[in-house]
Amino acid sequence: MGQGPLTGIRVVDLTQFESGTVCTETLAWLGAEVIKVERPVRGELGRFAGGDMEHDAYGFIVLNMNKEGVTCNMKTPEGHDLILKLLEKSDVIVENMSPGAMERLGLGYEDCKKVNPKIIYGSIKGFATGSPYQDYPAFDPIATHMGGFVAATGWPDKPVKSGVSVADSGTGYMLALSIIAALYQRDHQGVGQKIEVAMQDYMIGLGRSGWEPFYNTGKPPRRVGNGMPLEDVAPSDTFPCKPGGPNDYVHIYTSRHEGATDWDRFCKVIGHEELLDDPDMATPQSRYQHKDRLNAIITEWTMQHTKMEATKILAENHIPAGALLDIQDFYDDPQYMERNLVVEIDHPQRGKLKAVGFAPNMSENHIDYKSSPALGGNNKDIYQDLLGLTDEEMAELKEKKVI
Repeated sequence: MGQGPLTGIRVVDLTQFESGTVCTETLAWLGAEVIKVERPVRGELGRFAGGDMEHDAYGFIVLNMNKEGVTCNMKTPEGHDLILKLLEKSDVIVENMSPGAMERLGLGYEDCKKVNPKIIYGSIKGFATGSPYQDYPAFDPIATHMGGFVAATGWPDKPVKSGVSVADSGTGYMLALSIIAALYQRDHQGVGQKIEVAMQDYMIGLGRSGWEPFYNTGKPPRRVGNGMPLEDVAPSDTFPCKPGGPNDYVHIYTSRHEGATDWDRFCKVIGHEELLDDPDMATPQSRYQHKDRLNAIITEWTMQHTKMEATKILAENHIPAGALLDIQDFYDDPQYMERNLVVEIDHPQRGKLKAVGFAPNMSENHIDYKSSPALGGNNKDIYQDLLGLTDEEMAELKEKKVI
């Protein structure tokens, strides 16, 4: 088996919660050595979420796989010096602390650059430095609301936020991509740099396709629920399936383009070929005008099938359709484990767990998936074996509660 593309790269991970941890976990899956730094005793805020101080939270486990872990009280002079010594031997530092926190710790970009001029300094913030909102607190729903995502999502009379952490995880992936580009630039141009990705900015960039209807209409994109935002056409909706559970739905869409034949095939599949001669159903636009009648006919058919049955029947007849899949579906379906999208890890407290792996399939990136690190589980490996601290120095740091 080959090595990952980032083998030999060392990353100091000062992240917490989701956006930063997704970035560093991605780098770890690409082969980097990622050293997660946490507070002594309590760890990062996400490790013991929910108040259980005896067991790592499931969210922490799935967001911090394949990392090493050390503890360090960076507010102490000794802890501050430990991080600087670690940075001398590292390539990248990643943080997603609140604005100004790194500078107050004496670990801002200029501070880190002094000990390692070629350091790649990755930073995630809610709002960009220089923005009038730069000091505002931000979590995923704040970023999606202020980044244009929610304005385009939901029903005409009610915006709806995403149930998936689009801003958090998306910003983490974008920073990981940028760090890899910066490493390439460093190797070819000899320069380190600071990278800042703001969650709001990432969300604004993610919505670039909405600028076309904005220019065409002079208004922001419409909210159309499960419909087609570019034009009012039918069928283009999400329909209930048997047995009628909360996620028993299938989305069906037939092309709005002239000359498309999926509408003809659809009518035959659902047993309503009479619709082909119905003037009310002649075009995608006219079907929308009579969508209540059409949707009732479609629902009668979908309720005779499970969401997976309906998807299979329609897709195999070249009709665009997709079941509403949830985490239980991914957990239960063996195909995802066979493709290493869902993987199994062994956590010392929680036992064997399934978790989501790395989506890109790279022929020369062979990942040995490992559980998240124990709190301070690699203190000896990093501080003694890498930095050269003695047993006496380690004991003194522990006595002072630095580690």
